[in-house]
Amino acid sequence: MSNHLLPPNATDAERALSETIARVSDVPILVRQSWNPDECPASMLPWLAWAFSVDEWDDTWTEQEKRDVIRNSLYVHKRKGTIGAIDRVLRPLGYLIEVVEWFETTPPMTPYTFKVVIGSEGRAVDEALYGKVERLINSAKNIRSQLTGITIKAEVRGDLYFAAATTGGELTTIYPYNPGEQGVTGSLYFAGALQIIETVTVNTQ
Repeated sequence: MSNHLLPPNATDAERALSETIARVSDVPILVRQSWNPDECPASMLPWLAWAFSVDEWDDTWTEQEKRDVIRNSLYVHKRKGTIGAIDRVLRPLGYLIEVVEWFETTPPMTPYTFKVVIGSEGRAVDEALYGKVERLINSAKNIRSQLTGITIKAEVRGDLYFAAATTGGELTTIYPYNPGEQGVTGSLYFAGALQIIETVTVNTQ
């Protein structure tokens, strides 16, 4: 009994193709997972990034960085033209990013300008990073605001330990006792006394 609807005179190639196509329904189609940045198979992430209109993509990113960029894309497109969008679009780069607007400096910079400070945290910073940051900023900022500079702030973090100790003691030296010369002082009194005794003999004869 045949498992397909091909006519009896179908060729072997047609029958093989029919049997192959019949098994297509057995292949799992992860539609819901494919549209989730956290569950999408890693091999399909570039296509998901294209579907989410990710402005900047780098195949050298780690898988987690790629997922973060895709996840942030919707937020960035909703808020393009704001500082929040610039911060979010730069966050997946893995650096400490600080956006400083013109009125936040002393003295204030030229109105409607801003600068970006990148904290390296010991990570390597090359020339390509400047170009990447500039492209991302231009894709997220508003037309009026102008980027005046990108500053790299080298920062190395580590644990710093403080300790203190206090010691105390007393040293007593006992030498042989030597009184030395001693003197006695006091008052001197003079006194005198006289005692007289008389003996009287009475003879009665």
